[in-house]
Amino acid sequence: MSAPSNHLIVCQTCGEHNAPNAEFCGNCGDFLKWTGAQVQAGPVRPDARPAPQQTHRPQRTLKRQPQPGDLICGQCGSGNVPTRKFCGVCGYSLIDAVTQKQPWWKRWLPRKGPKVRERGSRPRRVSRFAKVRHVVGRAFRWVLALAVLLFGLLYGFSQPFRTNVNTRVIDAKDTVAGKLFEDWVPIRQSSISASQEQPEHPAGFAMDLDTGSFWAAKTDPKTAALTIQFDRTTDLRRLIIHSGDPKKFLGSARPQRLTLVFDTGETDDITLTDTREKQEHGIKNGNGVKQVQILVAGVYPSTESTDTVISEIELFEREVK
Repeated sequence: MSAPSNHLIVCQTCGEHNAPNAEFCGNCGDFLKWTGAQVQAGPVRPDARPAPQQTHRPQRTLKRQPQPGDLICGQCGSGNVPTRKFCGVCGYSLIDAVTQKQPWWKRWLPRKGPKVRERGSRPRRVSRFAKVRHVVGRAFRWVLALAVLLFGLLYGFSQPFRTNVNTRVIDAKDTVAGKLFEDWVPIRQSSISASQEQPEHPAGFAMDLDTGSFWAAKTDPKTAALTIQFDRTTDLRRLIIHSGDPKKFLGSARPQRLTLVFDTGETDDITLTDTREKQEHGIKNGNGVKQVQILVAGVYPSTESTDTVISEIELFEREVK
């Protein structure tokens, strides 16, 4: 960049006036062929005082308020766009800078505006199913955000609603804690009878705490049943059963499925495995009962006998504290 002798070169970065043959600004060091501008130099009188030279005072670069996705400078804490490698305020390296995270609640809100893609990337062809899924997902996020907002408004400004929610939360917590941590204790029957039984193996042998004896009855899914009564109302929770003849396990039929019929009108089905070991099963719908009928709804058959055998049944109730 050549300049006539009567022209000065003004640096566009800092405003410094430089000699016509200068290549770099004497104040800021910028390359004048890129940042310089020629200006006409006026006539100078011999007795005129030289004009005071303007002293450039560089302005302090203001910190950028961190935005989601910005790189946070570890030196000064300023936010920088993700494409920078050095901080725009202090010049510190951003190689180890952390990224400003978006608040969690904003991640649930639908995005505004078109999706920003990286330079040089080509969008993939989107299938119709993906478009539908995207629309449904966006609608779901809107609905969820509105539901959360409505719930927060009702909870904050409606005393009856807040009281109802608190009550339900406490009840649910107590219910879960009760199911996870409740204790069971055995409950003894006040009486036990059977729709049918073999004379040598009556119904009482099914709950005598002796696995060497057993109840036996003709195999009949409609009538083979035990009726157990208690002297008080109880909440049944567990059942332990020993199937078959303890001395000759395959010599008789073994129960394969039991149906528990409670005096409250509720029922529960329990499927058993064909094993001589004891089996433990949970009982559903057994709250507030004084009687339960255990119906043998299916059996594992035997080629030696048509009798169904149960050697022992134990029932457990929820412990009352």
